[in-house]
Amino acid sequence: MGTISDDGRKPLDEALRRLLDEQAKAVPAAAPAGDAELVELRRGLLEKALASRTSIPGLPNDVTASEVSLSDTLTGRLYKPSFGARPRPLLVYLHGGGWVAGSVATHDPFCRLLCAAAGTMILSVEYRRAPEAPYPAAVEDASAALSFAFDHAPDWGASPQNIAIGGDSAGANLAAVVANHISAASDRPPLRALLLLYPVTDHPSANHPSYLENATGFGLEANLMRWFWNQYAAGVPPQDANISPLRLPALPPLPPTLIATAEYDVLRDEGIAYVEKLRHAGVAVTHLHAADMNHNFAVHPATVARFPQSRSTLGEIASWLRTTMART
Repeated sequence: MGTISDDGRKPLDEALRRLLDEQAKAVPAAAPAGDAELVELRRGLLEKALASRTSIPGLPNDVTASEVSLSDTLTGRLYKPSFGARPRPLLVYLHGGGWVAGSVATHDPFCRLLCAAAGTMILSVEYRRAPEAPYPAAVEDASAALSFAFDHAPDWGASPQNIAIGGDSAGANLAAVVANHISAASDRPPLRALLLLYPVTDHPSANHPSYLENATGFGLEANLMRWFWNQYAAGVPPQDANISPLRLPALPPLPPTLIATAEYDVLRDEGIAYVEKLRHAGVAVTHLHAADMNHNFAVHPATVARFPQSRSTLGEIASWLRTTMART
């Protein structure tokens, strides 16, 4: 690492800068200008994720994966570790990608790693994406997937009393919104854990400082994030807590929650603000902050393979999930 810069922050690790430069060549940071560019964005993210799988030793890490039909229009991929007592805990996972570009396939390496490290079953959900299916489609699918998991957990060797929900980035936004909904209801067992990796919790119009500080050069560009929002929730009031969970006036009784944030991320400040909101509400929160990493540092397989900071955080996430889900 280099010396402290004029703004008080450490500069990016040189190896991380090289990785970001490589990724910028593969996946443009600019917002797509039309359908062809959107197709290219999705293709680039998938190819980048799948190509980097080979750099992670041990995949699939004694994990089995099978496709699951959750409804006539909703599917998922169910990951099972080869060890651990039954019934196993189950994490319903919602991938990132700005509600637009990610998929079960792009997050397959991460789900395999987390499944094996935590000894937890994972249901990764192929929710509908914008702009073809804008809000509230993704929220509806996430909620339906969680309900399906409660109903069918015993069929998979899991317990409906030991289910968590989580996601990264836009997927963490969906997880937070659905967790707020179900935690306020009384017809389901309580969630056991909530996993939010660099979550989207607020609308860009809030102008959090990290949108300016990390606007360009760190993987997730501020203008691209604003474009994602316009594809997903154009016309929805920014204060609507179903898109901006940070704006929810009063939180329901939420389960133990882990929130991960990164210094060089446009979403940094809204993630930290959500940590404080949950703590103020009495929620048991574990906050993992990567002071020298960027958005997606704990999920993207290339970053996990190349950086000890990412592997360490992945280990902490897995340990927290394993311990939290094991509590009675």
